[in-house]
Amino acid sequence: MVTPRGKIKLNLEIYKTIIATTVRYANVKIPEDEWAEVYGLLYGYISGDDVIITEAIPFTHTKKQRHILKVEFDEEDYALAASIESEEFYVRDPPQYIVGWYHSHPGIKLMLSQDDVKNQLAWQSNNPLAIALVFNHVRLLRQIEVPARKGDPVKQLHLDTGFLNFRLDDPNRGLEAAFHVVPFEFTDLNLDESLISNAQEFARWVTRAFPKGDEVSSEYRRYIKSNIQKLDEVYNGTSSYLNTLIRKGETHRMSQVVETQSQEALKILEQGNSMINIFKIMRNYLEYKERERLIPQIDEALNTWDQKTANYIENFKKLATKEQ
Repeated sequence: MVTPRGKIKLNLEIYKTIIATTVRYANVKIPEDEWAEVYGLLYGYISGDDVIITEAIPFTHTKKQRHILKVEFDEEDYALAASIESEEFYVRDPPQYIVGWYHSHPGIKLMLSQDDVKNQLAWQSNNPLAIALVFNHVRLLRQIEVPARKGDPVKQLHLDTGFLNFRLDDPNRGLEAAFHVVPFEFTDLNLDESLISNAQEFARWVTRAFPKGDEVSSEYRRYIKSNIQKLDEVYNGTSSYLNTLIRKGETHRMSQVVETQSQEALKILEQGNSMINIFKIMRNYLEYKERERLIPQIDEALNTWDQKTANYIENFKKLATKEQ
């Protein structure tokens, strides 16, 4: 048995990036036969035998259905990865570079497939300490080790993050190389019940608020439009009713009506703001190649919400003083 060299060190934001970008393409809102595997790169540096991961960048996902374990980097991806490394990471202090890659095995046992070994050979031939981080959201959410074969017993886990780090025993053996698990630790938090609970809750928020592909911008626009319509309906409905009270000479009731209706509007506003805040977080986890296209679309929708709601309650309560 190979003794692992050093540890993998990562922080909470890297863990959240891995959860967000992988669960986006495999969750309970997506039929299992449409789950996709996600591929991203890990940037950082080596300290002794330890791999210090400073950032995870999502790159791509399987484009064809039923092609789990078939996610691949193309020439464009490799060129982009090298460009990011030289322009954004190598200029840092200390200089940083690609220290490995991460990908998902949604609903599948954590290991390296033959294609994974092939990918790992490429990274580990350039950096003997390069690692492959493999994540399975089912393992995190259910705290079980998924059986390698159907019918095998399920192993219950405790305080499991849903991922393991692998390194090839001997890259000289090529595709026949075996692999081993490399231990890890978080640099800014403890691995405890609270961490696992929060990670599971974050995965559920990703499921609810981070649609796959271009659906992310269309869903955000649709949600914002719907909630703005609800706010307009409450405002216009209240204004219309107040006009009726004025005509009836019942202006003494106006303040109470506005107060009651403003509470209804506030519920819509608070629920909307809660989801909008999640949208703002999720936009940070878009795949690198889609950011330039989708971020402006998402930001336009978010700005529409912010502008509409900036002084909504204050303006709403001014209805009580409308001309009587």
